[in-house]
Amino acid sequence: MKRLFDFDPLTGVTQWFHYNEATGDWGLESVQDVEPIIESNKAMQKDENYSKDGIKREWWHAARIPVVIQEKWLREEGLDVFKTEHWPRLKKKLNDPDWMYLKTTTGKV
Repeated sequence: MKRLFDFDPLTGVTQWFHYNEATGDWGLESVQDVEPIIESNKAMQKDENYSKDGIKREWWHAARIPVVIQEKWLREEGLDVFKTEHWPRLKKKLNDPDWMYLKTTTGKV
């Protein structure tokens, strides 16, 4: 059985509750359309002034990570993007070419 559990209009994350009546097993599945975030990140990467202007104003929007990827990293690797002590691991991941589409800059984080 699959039922809608929650929908967050702010993040676009839909959570589904799954239940197997035969085994009693259950779980939550999070689903998010990440394409708009990735396309927006790519557009920001192409805008040379976006990072420069941010740095001049003492902030740097370096990445935007979809919620479902944050959850995946937390569940599979214990990487919590909101913990300061995880910042070295997060920087390494964001600088990995496999995850470049999460960055809003072409520079090294």
